[in-house]
Amino acid sequence: MMLQFLVMEKKLLNRLVFDIDDSLYLESDYVLSGFRSVGEWMLTYYGVEGFFEKARNYFLEGNRGDIFNRVLADININDNDLVPKLVDIYRAHEPVIHLLPDVQLFFESCCANKLAIITDGYSVSQWTKIRSLKLEKWIEKIIVTDDWGREYWKPHPRAFETVQSSFSPECCVYIADNPLKDFIAPTKLGWMPSIRIRRIGSIHYNVPTPDNCIEVTSFAEITSVLSRKQKCL
Repeated sequence: MMLQFLVMEKKLLNRLVFDIDDSLYLESDYVLSGFRSVGEWMLTYYGVEGFFEKARNYFLEGNRGDIFNRVLADININDNDLVPKLVDIYRAHEPVIHLLPDVQLFFESCCANKLAIITDGYSVSQWTKIRSLKLEKWIEKIIVTDDWGREYWKPHPRAFETVQSSFSPECCVYIADNPLKDFIAPTKLGWMPSIRIRRIGSIHYNVPTPDNCIEVTSFAEITSVLSRKQKCL
């Protein structure tokens, strides 16, 4: 598969499309940033100390989905309306996150009109990430699938069809991290083999890479794959 990718003609690759979470930065950094914001709110309005530390510990133990419920139970707060409030604070907070160094270098070497993003997740959260990462500086086309509704989250093809636009499918490649949903639509649309970035510390690290994808561990490897045939990389 790698050899197949390397021998493509220079004119073929017109559109590089990226996921955000665990592709451009580590999602765990966002999670901890959100916990910190919630913890600060709990200290201000409830006088609760240590909320962040408890939430972080549950996350590091592998818990997902009910962490706020667990922490509130630990501190003996029983309020059915509080968990949705904490979730809203978490999703709307302005995260302290940064592009990973290899991503920064990659973007600095790319032609901006070749780059696009397709990302799932709640719209308010994804747009705060986009602002914090300053992605509009680098990316021409950004699609947050939740802006259309949850039914258009990956693997729905609408975002991929929109990004492909007037390009031929064999001129597009998707770079993402989650084998469970990210690569289904581009494969069905006939895009070039997707690139699965498998970072240590990523949430889906233990999910195997599909046979029809190229696996890399950093954007430096992506550069080495593409730069031999691409003027802009």
